[in-house]
Amino acid sequence: MISLIQELFNAESSTSTKTSVKSINPSVSFAADVAFDESAPPIIPMPSFNDKKNDIIEQISELAMAGSSFDTTNFLHIHEQPLTPVLRSSIKTPLLEEKGSIVLTDYALYFQPAILSGSAMSNNGNIGSDGSGGKAQVWCMEDVVAFARRYDGMKDRAVEIYLSKMEGGKSSHHSVLLALDSTEARERLVHLITKQCSASRSLPIPCYTDRNFVESAVELWLSNQLNNYEYLLILNSAAGRSFHDLSRYPVFPWVLSSYGDEDTMLDLTNAENFRDLSKPIGALNEDRYQEFKKRYESMVQQQKSQGAQHNHHQDAPFMYGTHYSAPGYILFYLLRVMPEHMLCLQNGKFDVPDRLFFSMQSTYESALSNNADLKELIPEFYDPDCFDFLINSMGLQLGNLQTGERVDDVILPSYAKSAKDFLRKNRAALESDQCTTHLPKWIDLIFGVTSRGSRAKTARNLFHPMSYLGPVDLDALRSDEDKNRAELQATEFGIVPDKLLRKEHPGKGESWEGTEGLVMPDVLRDSYNYGASSSDRITKKEHTGSNDGFSLEDGTNPFA
Repeated sequence: MISLIQELFNAESSTSTKTSVKSINPSVSFAADVAFDESAPPIIPMPSFNDKKNDIIEQISELAMAGSSFDTTNFLHIHEQPLTPVLRSSIKTPLLEEKGSIVLTDYALYFQPAILSGSAMSNNGNIGSDGSGGKAQVWCMEDVVAFARRYDGMKDRAVEIYLSKMEGGKSSHHSVLLALDSTEARERLVHLITKQCSASRSLPIPCYTDRNFVESAVELWLSNQLNNYEYLLILNSAAGRSFHDLSRYPVFPWVLSSYGDEDTMLDLTNAENFRDLSKPIGALNEDRYQEFKKRYESMVQQQKSQGAQHNHHQDAPFMYGTHYSAPGYILFYLLRVMPEHMLCLQNGKFDVPDRLFFSMQSTYESALSNNADLKELIPEFYDPDCFDFLINSMGLQLGNLQTGERVDDVILPSYAKSAKDFLRKNRAALESDQCTTHLPKWIDLIFGVTSRGSRAKTARNLFHPMSYLGPVDLDALRSDEDKNRAELQATEFGIVPDKLLRKEHPGKGESWEGTEGLVMPDVLRDSYNYGASSSDRITKKEHTGSNDGFSLEDGTNPFA
């Protein structure tokens, strides 16, 4: 179990942005005769209802896929047998999507890009005369170590495949996120991959979103066999978060509260240097929280005056209109290593200098005082090997603040000798006894009992209703326009992670036997495995990825 978790840790770390912009695409293995273009696929802007170009691109892509076939000269072995028909699919990375098709054989999984041009290339074996794609990406079954069910927007039809391979005497880890046309296609592919991999191994490959995997991780953390960083990566992965998806990027907490010039020494035994992990970001500043509370109470009164017939869960009162994790926040932090992504969101320009990631102190102060800023951190802040996101190594022209100061490298606390040293100290704070003692409370806020519903209200942790939207809620909307609009709003402004725990997370020193029933069952995804009948239809409050923030077990509205 520990080795499998280490595989996840290594794969997730290697797919984060610790190298350069040009290495955003996950690594894959290729045969010597399979061509490989190292350039990234073109950036696809986030959808807009005022921009019909995306619809045109989608239509062209659909036509290209409809007329394509898989080029079997890409197979690595002459005797390979396909196990699936050609399945439409796409590789997803942050703000990038490459459409194509996949075929699973008894040896490997192949992805062939769609070719939008009708012309055929020279007979180099890469593109067939019928216009089929080429330059196949290949993932051998012997390299697959795990998988995780993932979302494609709000649709539960993607899968992340984790791979590990020995290259040059060293082990390399990576993952790839594939979106398919339907949940059924994803489940069939997962079943066949699991069957193929298990045939030659003593144990089946794990699924990081399965609840038994979460139970094992909790047990290992309680017994000090997992550190806090590894454990948070696992919980994020289990709750649907992925480094390939900016709308569901892994979320980590602000741990320290000291980032100023006066802090020349960092004392990790002093509780005053730590953020209160029992409160969400929005409640750390009491004066600001009272403003949120006043607005929430006004919404409650307005709903009561309108009557129940006019109330919909999408209009339910909320405390925070912004979220702690959203694509814009991720790119805010990663601007210096992913500049073209920021330019994509900002119509070809960087944001105004005073709104860029300028210093740790100003960023933390904003999260405490700005009513439109509730962002938590990302894993890179706790990985010393990822220090390049704090350095302007590309020499980007980011402008000057109103004070005249140039925006360049991120200004760090005075106790940090360098960017790498700062991340080392931040990691030491995450692993400290002070953080470990209080971390279960933050886990409850993000993944557990205070993340949704009436207990979220009590914990001052209630977000906009669209942040709780799940696949079941999306299917319940009547029109495609409503579905598209809801999906766009949720993915752009932040999504609450899937709920993993139905009891308060235990602290270190508490026995595992005392936490029976701690992990939340995933009824909807369990039904994929066991074939739920029509009488077993899943209601939205049973699925951990659905909008159960707005209906309690007794069916009452927690806002009334």
